[in-house]
Amino acid sequence: MALIGGGLSANDSQSILNMFMFIIAGFTSIMVHELGHALMVRKYGLPTAITLQAFGGYASFPAGQLNRKQSFIVTAAGPALQLALGLLLLGVRILIPVPEGSLLNVLMFDLITISIIWAVLNCLPVYPMDGGQMMAAVLGPVRAHFVHLISAVVAVTIGLLAYLYLHTFLLPIFMAFFAWQNWQAFQASKR
Repeated sequence: MALIGGGLSANDSQSILNMFMFIIAGFTSIMVHELGHALMVRKYGLPTAITLQAFGGYASFPAGQLNRKQSFIVTAAGPALQLALGLLLLGVRILIPVPEGSLLNVLMFDLITISIIWAVLNCLPVYPMDGGQMMAAVLGPVRAHFVHLISAVVAVTIGLLAYLYLHTFLLPIFMAFFAWQNWQAFQASKR
C-alpha cells in the first residue's frame, strides 16, 4: 500500500502524511469490501472470518455450502458495498466541501478513488478476482476451463492496455501473473 501510495517519492512530511492517508484509505476500503462478502455469507447462515493481506483480503467460510446463485451473490456483495462506499463519500464530499490540502480532504479523495477504482477492477472477468469468480459461478464447474481461458485472454488484454495507455507497470504485472496462472489452469484442464 505504501508503494502504491507514493512511498518511494515521499521525501517531506506532507508527502509522508499523504502516504499514510492512502494506507488508511486502502485498509478501510478493503475491509468494507470483505465485509460485504462476510455479511452476505452470514445472511446465508454460515460462519465467516475476514483476513486482510497484501493488496487485499478474503472472507472465509465453509466450502461447498453455497449453490451457484448464492456464490455469485456473495462474490458480488464485496465490490458492491465497496462501490457504494465510494459513491456515498463522493456525494458527501460534493455536498460538504472539505478544505483543500487538509488531511481529511486527502483521506476522502483516496478513499473515494480506491473504493470506486478497485471495485470496478475487481469485477473484471479475471479469475481469481471477484469478476472471475462470478463468471465461474455463472458458467459452473463443467465449464471451468472456459473460465480460465477467458481470464487469461482478458488479463493479457487489460495488462497491455494499461501499459500502453496508462503507462503503468503495476497493473500489467498483476495481469501477467493472473494470465499465467489461468493459462496453466486451462492447460491442466485439457489433460
